[in-house]
Amino acid sequence: MTFVGVSVLLDFVSSLAVLGLLVVGFSALAPSLTYKWFSAPLLGVFFALVVGLQMSMPLSPTDGVIVDMRNVPIVLAGAFLGLRGLLICLVISIAFRAGLGGVGTMPGIIGMLIAGGVGYAWSLAQPLLKFGDIGKLGVLGLLVNLHMLSAFTAPPQIVEWYFAQAAPTIFLLNMICVPALGWLMLRTQYLVAHQAQLAASAHVDPITRLLTTNAFAREVAHFHSADAQRRVQGMVAVTLKNAAWLDKTWGETATVQALGALRVRLSEMFHDNRPLGADGQQRVLIPVTVSEMQDLRPLRHALRRLASDMPISLNGDVEVPLSVLVETVSFRNPDNPDETLKDIRRSASVRRSAGAKQGPAPRPAGRDIDMSTPAGVCSATLRRLFDETDAQLQRVARQS
Repeated sequence: MTFVGVSVLLDFVSSLAVLGLLVVGFSALAPSLTYKWFSAPLLGVFFALVVGLQMSMPLSPTDGVIVDMRNVPIVLAGAFLGLRGLLICLVISIAFRAGLGGVGTMPGIIGMLIAGGVGYAWSLAQPLLKFGDIGKLGVLGLLVNLHMLSAFTAPPQIVEWYFAQAAPTIFLLNMICVPALGWLMLRTQYLVAHQAQLAASAHVDPITRLLTTNAFAREVAHFHSADAQRRVQGMVAVTLKNAAWLDKTWGETATVQALGALRVRLSEMFHDNRPLGADGQQRVLIPVTVSEMQDLRPLRHALRRLASDMPISLNGDVEVPLSVLVETVSFRNPDNPDETLKDIRRSASVRRSAGAKQGPAPRPAGRDIDMSTPAGVCSATLRRLFDETDAQLQRVARQS
């Protein structure tokens, strides 16, 4: 008896360890569930694989009783992955169960459908439940046992055996595993939501020190209202055209460093404390007054010279010139930060669609290196040295 007890305990711990993979996978992809379409289906596949593992390692707490925890991943998929993730999980899990065959195939499939439906219904009703997290998960643990009703589709002798021998063990396992794993996933959801709130409430990018779009829109309204000479009519968006080259040649922090350097130079260029922001397209946002909007040529020329005539220093001693694209955006109502945000997002979407239609920009004429790469030197290093030499020659030509 002692040996049997230890064996059952080890089997139960092994099943719990496999179910713990659900939490690990969910924690890894939970931050991307809201904005990456493939995250939920990918998690659905992962949850279904855990279902297959559970069916391949059943528990036998007493002689003649064999149970597994296949419906735990399914109910959690319905509760936390949404409809797409649940459907993917159900399709693969049902295929696994159908492949095993046997007299319990149809009851097993119906039980999976009930468990998935219960989990999804719980996710929809969760905001309406007047309980704490533990109470809500306790309700989920109770409701998942409805999948045992599928046993009534089996022959009568199997129904009698199931409710007399297996059902109590399955009920106990569901009440232990579903609330415990659900609590861990719920904590992950709360953590992701909290991090999203912190990011949304941030006013300044911690690296470039440029205002976020929300803060920029608010500061534009303040700048617009502070003085009649500062009436804002729109903005210019300064985009680094060589951002991809900077990242490829100098590392992922090169573009961020260039944007930070532009912020410092722009702050010195404008002496009216105008706000400087940045959006998700790596554009520096600069508000433009009514008088400046009447003739933008001096401002555009100054911005281009600010970037190209003053290289930034990378790796301490290498000066790299910048190339920028200057775009103009009009604001319909600078007093209203929400309208300003819409204008910024609209310009960003237009920029993305235009970039997708144009495809990758062609290389500038005369920039190809017509030579073989020396041994021991990578092509990126050779091109970087070529660009540095070319930029130095241009500076010498201008000075002379």
